Amino acid sequence: MEELNKLAFDLLWTWQPRIQALFRILDPEKWEQTHQNPVLLLKQLGEEGLAEACKREEVKRALDDARAAQRQYYDRNPPFLDAHAPLVIAYFSLEFGLAECLPIYSGGLGVLAGDHLKATSDLGLPLVAVSLFYKQGFGRQEIDAGGRQVEVYGENRGDELPVKKVDGVEVEAPIGNQTVRIAVWKTQVGRVPLYLLDTDLPTNPPELRTITDRLYVPEPDRRLRQEIVLGIGGVRALRALGLGANVFHLNEGHSFLCGIERIRELRASRQMTLEEARLVARAGIVFTTHTPIAAGSDYFEPGLVWDLLGPYLSSVGISFDRFMDLGRQRPGDPREKLCTTYAALRLADQSVGVSRLHGAVSRRLWKDAWRGLSETQVPIGSVTNGVHMPTWVAPEVAALLTRFVGPDWWDLDGKDGRWQAVFEIPAAELWALHTALKRRLLEVVKVRGEHTEDLDLNALTIGFGRRFAPYKRADLLLRDRARLTKLLQNTKRPVQLLFAGKSHPADQPGKDILAGVVGLAREEARVVFLKDYDIELASALVQGADVWLNNPRRFLEASGTSGMKAAANGILNVSILDGWWDEGYRPDLGWAIPSGATIDRPATDDLAEAEGLYRLLEREVVPAFYERDAAGLPQRWIQMMRTSIRYVVTGFAARRMVLDYFDSAYAAGARRVEQLRLLPDWGG
Repeated sequence: MEELNKLAFDLLWTWQPRIQALFRILDPEKWEQTHQNPVLLLKQLGEEGLAEACKREEVKRALDDARAAQRQYYDRNPPFLDAHAPLVIAYFSLEFGLAECLPIYSGGLGVLAGDHLKATSDLGLPLVAVSLFYKQGFGRQEIDAGGRQVEVYGENRGDELPVKKVDGVEVEAPIGNQTVRIAVWKTQVGRVPLYLLDTDLPTNPPELRTITDRLYVPEPDRRLRQEIVLGIGGVRALRALGLGANVFHLNEGHSFLCGIERIRELRASRQMTLEEARLVARAGIVFTTHTPIAAGSDYFEPGLVWDLLGPYLSSVGISFDRFMDLGRQRPGDPREKLCTTYAALRLADQSVGVSRLHGAVSRRLWKDAWRGLSETQVPIGSVTNGVHMPTWVAPEVAALLTRFVGPDWWDLDGKDGRWQAVFEIPAAELWALHTALKRRLLEVVKVRGEHTEDLDLNALTIGFGRRFAPYKRADLLLRDRARLTKLLQNTKRPVQLLFAGKSHPADQPGKDILAGVVGLAREEARVVFLKDYDIELASALVQGADVWLNNPRRFLEASGTSGMKAAANGILNVSILDGWWDEGYRPDLGWAIPSGATIDRPATDDLAEAEGLYRLLEREVVPAFYERDAAGLPQRWIQMMRTSIRYVVTGFAARRMVLDYFDSAYAAGARRVEQLRLLPDWGG
């Protein structure tokens, strides 16, 4: 029991199939019923049930294999265990998507943060992470009789999740004239600890206990309270844990108050002036912006900021007006709200967007943070997102890469010559593997969707999975129903569509689009909406579809990591040239939907782009899929699959992303902090 618990509480199992297989084989039915939660599985089996299960030969073999997988992982000597800098990174994010059984995430931002931790563990970088422990999370999705989204909130119980409370550690954070007590939970992500902050303590008054109940609450008052706990409470929790981080990575603006708390503690511990503390704190702060529109940031009214942060700012020694100006487009305008993105940009020494194109968009969008600089001089760079390949590449594809490229395929640089062996994978073998993954996807679809009996394993299957925000245009293919129907009902070359995604609970336009897609799915036999989009469903979609569709309004998709996950599995992308696809697109691994939008003239013509999408599907995508040789194989399609795997697995991996952060931000930031700290005039 002790050994199994140790395996269950280390989220290494989320990307080590041999460890995961052990829990599945203990009790396959309970494994699925618990949402693949090994902690709850072991609890339900109990010592007696486990003792009985461990008598089975297949369980003994699986346990030996899981032990070997864990030992092999930790016996590796990753390249950055001895980083050449006085470096400890603290990574702050309001959400982390690590496992379906730990619902402390909403979507892409959280999954990216989870992949960042996994890749960091693989590389051995010294990093700790901080977030909130939500007792109700983001809410699961149900669809009512009218086709509308309904949110259902459960309860996250700490004793049933792969988290452990850190005994003896509680910190405080200021909420106006009150003080909230914060407990700390820990989940282990391979070599990386993630600390989760929890205000649901009996010592807190009722209005403070609920701060960490739900993710992305719409009310500004509740949201700012969460950001106080994350930013201020997070830094204090690290200090209480004895963790001396000197580089702070803010994943979006929600944790901007981390920068202010750093200033406060530097002033208190080293007797610095406000300006000295600001410069030292700034030297070690890295900020990643994900939003391509100003409205995507959090904004807080001056009165609310005064009520919740006024007394704290006095303890920092920063005036209220100067603090507000950090977050204003026009400093000095008392009517303007505080914008968390402006504040984070001004508090950080290095700021980046999440793709090359998004970096350019961000320089235009946030240039007023540096008055007097031209757009080309604005110091916002870019680190293109990546996905954790061992997590998202199907085990069957991983086994193929192990055979042809090498057992360490996931840890190889893109320039390594062994990658050329991908083009030696036999067409018949790759196609058979893809067909098996597609069959598995359709089995999942039968459970998650309605009216799935007409789906065909041999039909061209297009997947669309993402948040149902209006700019992502889940309904673009619905613009011409007659033309869409012709594609769907073609008896010789049919197309079928799988949609999945959630709307933010407060996003009514997004909910309307979702209802329209659900309505179409209830009318068209070859269209299915899959409810409650989550990590488990996303994995099945990006591993088993034939085509991955992404058609946002150009310049509004900062990155779009789902397309990377699909491409790494040989799924061909059909996408607008936005986010990662703007730099990843090649004609031999996917298709670009034509768009007339440019960065100087960003207006998007939805009807023209819908027409371009229909034409692309009718004239290029569908014919390529159904073009078969004498053996029934789509040779050109399979070659594009090989190319997609070859270039995306390395070029858009979280491993590459973390290395880019190390090279461009982490190491340099740590050195600057050390240099400034050692200046004799500043207390040594």
